[in-house]
Amino acid sequence: MKTSQTYRPVLVATHTIDSAATAPKSALRGRMQRLGLTLFACALVIGVIGSASAGQAQDEAAVRALGDNFAKAFVQKNAEQRASLFAENGTFVTPVGDFLQGRVAMVKDFGPEAQQAVTATTQAAFSNYRIRFIKPDIAVADALLSVRNVNGPDGTVIPAIPINFFYVASRHGNQWLIEDGRAHFAPAPANNMTFRN
Repeated sequence: MKTSQTYRPVLVATHTIDSAATAPKSALRGRMQRLGLTLFACALVIGVIGSASAGQAQDEAAVRALGDNFAKAFVQKNAEQRASLFAENGTFVTPVGDFLQGRVAMVKDFGPEAQQAVTATTQAAFSNYRIRFIKPDIAVADALLSVRNVNGPDGTVIPAIPINFFYVASRHGNQWLIEDGRAHFAPAPANNMTFRN
């Protein structure tokens, strides 16, 4: 009995020393696990945000492509291609103010008479795009269409025509189409010849 009573304080002291040594180790282990879980959660959030940003970048490129393909089809005198960029019953207001509804009306208006404006040296390009997504499947685009070297109504070649081009695009299945487009002649840029008071 005396022997066990003698060793009991030693055993208690040893247990206390061992507990004190393992307490910081388990606290450190707990912190490391929490840190690991936090880093894992951050990685998941970044992955989700990154994939959403990549998806929106693809959609923005598709909305821009509508304008770029419109300009390309204009230079190629391809009325059907220009009209195919619109929804079946989409609308378009031409720079001179004609209201067109539906692809059939657009093909007719974009046809031979309008194509006479295009010359062998005609160029058309969009710039200054501003695209805003109203919803994931609906976007508004505002851009400047610069048309160069086109025949005017009197047959003379016009060196440059700036056109403000605004359109609403929506996703139809896996492709984007123009629902409504509006084109207006932009004011001519100021130059050195402009008279100022």
